[in-house]
Amino acid sequence: MVAAASLPGAGRAPLVELSRVSKDYDTGGGVVRAMREVSLSIVEGEFVAIVGTSGSGKSTMMNILGCLDRPTRGTYTLAGLDVGEREGDSRAIVRNRVIGFIFQGFNLLPRTTALENVELPLQYRGVSARERRRRATAALRSVGLGDRLDHSPSQLSGGQQQRVAIARALVTDPPLLLADEPTGNLDSRTSLEVLALLQALNRDRGITIILVTHERDIAACAARVITMRDGRIVTDAVQAEPMDAAAELATLAQAEVGGAASEQGGDPPHAASGGLGGPVPFSVYAVMALALVASAAAGALYLFLGLGMRGGYAAFWVPVLAGECGAAWVGSRWARRALGHPMTSDQRVRVAFWLTGGIESLAVGALVAASAVKTVLAREWFQGVLDHLVRIEKRGIPVVVLVSFAVVGLLVLLRYLLLTLFTPRR
Repeated sequence: MVAAASLPGAGRAPLVELSRVSKDYDTGGGVVRAMREVSLSIVEGEFVAIVGTSGSGKSTMMNILGCLDRPTRGTYTLAGLDVGEREGDSRAIVRNRVIGFIFQGFNLLPRTTALENVELPLQYRGVSARERRRRATAALRSVGLGDRLDHSPSQLSGGQQQRVAIARALVTDPPLLLADEPTGNLDSRTSLEVLALLQALNRDRGITIILVTHERDIAACAARVITMRDGRIVTDAVQAEPMDAAAELATLAQAEVGGAASEQGGDPPHAASGGLGGPVPFSVYAVMALALVASAAAGALYLFLGLGMRGGYAAFWVPVLAGECGAAWVGSRWARRALGHPMTSDQRVRVAFWLTGGIESLAVGALVAASAVKTVLAREWFQGVLDHLVRIEKRGIPVVVLVSFAVVGLLVLLRYLLLTLFTPRR
C-alpha cells in the first residue's frame, strides 16, 4: 500500500470533494459529532472502499455523499455542483441524475418483476414506457439476468436480487455508484460474484464506485481504502494489488468441484446428481392440463370450421397433436418461471409421467361415463374409440394390460420429447 498523495488520477478534476465537512446531531441530551472536519477528494473512475466499525461515521459519510443528508459545516461538491447547501427537492434531482444506489437489503418491490423494479428510476424521469423497457432490459442483461426479466424477487436468489438492484442503479447511466454494505446479506460465494461484477463495471465502464463496509476482506477488492474512526478519516491509502474477485471466485469454484469429486469417488457433482431437479410445483401440471384442453379445442375448431373436415382420423389426431404441442410449449415456459430455471431431464420425465397418469385417468372416466349415455353424447369419431376399446377388451385381460402400458408409455415418451424440444435454454 502507498500513501494517498500518489493516488491515480492526481491532477484531474474530482467527481466527489468534501472540504472540512462536519455533521452534528442534537439528541436532546447533547450533541453527537458524527463527522469531524473531513476532507476527501475522489476522481472519476476510482473504486474506493470506506471502512469502519459501528459508530465510526461511515454511514453518515454515505448519507452525505448520497445527498440524503446535509453537512452541518463544510462544503460538498459533486460533479462540479455545490450540493451541500441545496434543499431537499434540488438534492433529489442530483441523486436521480448523478448517483446510483446499491443497498444491503436490495430494496426491491416484492410484487413487481425484475424488469419493473429496474424501470422505476426511469419513471421518475418521465421516460416513455417503450424506452424504459429497452433500457431496463439492457441493464439486466449487463448483469447476467437477461433470462430473469419476468421473475419477481421471491423467485430470485439473494445474489440475483442484488444483481437486479445493481441493474436498477445502472439504468440511469450514473457516473457514481454508492454501495452500502452490498454483500451484507450474501454468502461468501455470492459476495464474490457481486464484487466481481462491481470491479468489472469500474474497469470496463469507468464507473466511479464508493463502497461502504465494515469487512476488511470486502474492502480488499477496492483500489483505495479509507478507514474512519470517531467521525474522522484515520487512513487513506491505495492498494497496489487489489484482490481480483473474479479470480478468487474461479479458485473457489475449482475447490468446490475438487471436494465434490473426491466425495463422489472422483466424479464431478453433476455426474453424481444425474441431472436431478427439485419438486415440480403443482401449478405446472395445472397449467399444462389447461393448455392441453385449450390447444386441442383450438385445433378442433380450426379443423372443423376452417377446413370443413367432419370425420376420419384427422378429426381425432389433429386436435390431439395440437393439444400436446400447446401443453408442452406453455408448460415448459411456466415451469421455468415457477422454478427459476429450465426443467432438468429428470423433472421433464416426472412431469410427463404424472401428467399422463392424471389425464388418462380422467379420459378413461369420461369414456366410461360416455358409454353409459352414448345415445346422447356419442358421435361418429367418439363411438369409434369406444368400439376399438370393446374389440381390445374381447381379446382378454393380458392384451388390455399390454395395450394400456404401450399407450401410456408412448404418451409419456411423446410428452417428454415435446417438453425437451420446447424447454427454453438458459
